[in-house]
Amino acid sequence: MRPVCRVKSATLSRPFPHRPGSLRAGAWLRWILCLSVFASAMAAAQSRPGDMVYLRSIDPGIEQDIRYASAHNFTGHPLDGYAAAQCLLTLDAALALARVQKALSAQGYGLKVFDCYRPSRAVADMGHFATVPGDPRKAEFYPRVDKQDFWRLGYVARVSNHSRGSTVDLTLTGPQALPADTWTPAAAQVDCTAPYGQRWRDGALDMGTGYDCFDERAHTDTPLIDADARKNRQLLSRAMEQAGFSGYDKEWWHFTYSGAGPRKDVMDFPITPLQASNLLDTSHQLIVVTSKNWTDVQGTAQRHVRRGSTFEKYAEPFAVVLGKSGLAWGKGIAENVEQRQGPVKREGDGKAPAGLFKLGTAFGYDSSASTELPYLALTSTSECVDDSHSRHYNELVDGATTTRDWNSSERMRRDDDMYRQGIVIEHNTPASPALGSCIFFHIWRGPSSPTLGCTAMDQADISRLFGWLDPRQSPLLVQLPETEYEHFRADWKLPER
Repeated sequence: MRPVCRVKSATLSRPFPHRPGSLRAGAWLRWILCLSVFASAMAAAQSRPGDMVYLRSIDPGIEQDIRYASAHNFTGHPLDGYAAAQCLLTLDAALALARVQKALSAQGYGLKVFDCYRPSRAVADMGHFATVPGDPRKAEFYPRVDKQDFWRLGYVARVSNHSRGSTVDLTLTGPQALPADTWTPAAAQVDCTAPYGQRWRDGALDMGTGYDCFDERAHTDTPLIDADARKNRQLLSRAMEQAGFSGYDKEWWHFTYSGAGPRKDVMDFPITPLQASNLLDTSHQLIVVTSKNWTDVQGTAQRHVRRGSTFEKYAEPFAVVLGKSGLAWGKGIAENVEQRQGPVKREGDGKAPAGLFKLGTAFGYDSSASTELPYLALTSTSECVDDSHSRHYNELVDGATTTRDWNSSERMRRDDDMYRQGIVIEHNTPASPALGSCIFFHIWRGPSSPTLGCTAMDQADISRLFGWLDPRQSPLLVQLPETEYEHFRADWKLPER
């Protein structure tokens, strides 16, 4: 007798392939029941594999709008397994996506991801939706398709490559994109194929349709879209293909990385909030800056290197100065800053950010520098934008070549030596309005002269950081008052001070 729950191996690239075929409703229902049972069994035993990483820990500059963690998707509800709006990918796929972001940013563009790893229980949830009454988001996502035909038309598959961790749904951002709207359940539903200025504004360039649009216009090479949308799709596709991703001809947003050989197994661990400990587990260089309290303007920095599962101190500690008003929680990489005890950083508050941060580009007055970090040689037109209404808020730009939409900025090539060597602290990346901008490691005026919000030190110490920091070691900065450091030390897996 054929077992009811036999699962045939599938190679479909995601759960919405526009492929012909049919599946009897009864057979489909049995499949959904079996997959749900299978997913429940996996959920009880499976945890996140070591090669699955949070994209934010690799490149926090890539924007994220994880649709299946909210009700703004074709089902009208958050999918099972999405306990947090986070993108997870295999390490190889995440690093490749970071390379795409770097290449696009050099041209003035960027990426926004809608979905990455998808638990198999979420795939089952999608299939179950197709079998129950109700169409809460039909007018936006599938206005010309009956839900009962999802499986016959191939919009829902048995297995998705998203569940293998190397597939991503994304779009292209850039200076010509309309500003993103903030979605609420009360938002009006507009056909995903409507003209660019009329359909849902996701903060991306015109790609011809919205995301997860069940329509022929979403096919990658459709002739039904205008020249601008076609050009944007081609730009995205070329950038992804050059980094080892392959597209899917029925969905312009869908790409799978195969550069290092994707995982073969289907995973079902839940997507949970990004915790500081998740990030520290992947770091091999750590800088710990502590102060006596929230209002102290002086602190101590200590370098650490990973030895096995723990961090060890590296070299001697050195003195730093902080913001003139002390410290306040910065956005950083981990979540829920607003829910923590203590002040929260705002633009112009004179506070240095507290929390866990990635370190970004090094910069300076010299044309080149002895550092493994990406390096920006500052010129007389280099600026850091601190106007939170600007599209370039919290960005280093060339004021001579960038279209100005800001009323205030900081000139980076100064008359003193403070920015002769510096390193960007990514405390608000991607930038949220008014949460603080232009925060760096840089050279101090003196050991008792606080900053406007940066962390400053003697030139010899920042020169040592230039030579020591290696982006391949995933360096991180932890910056906290001493009492907060001790409070979070066990949960974040921090070393002893």
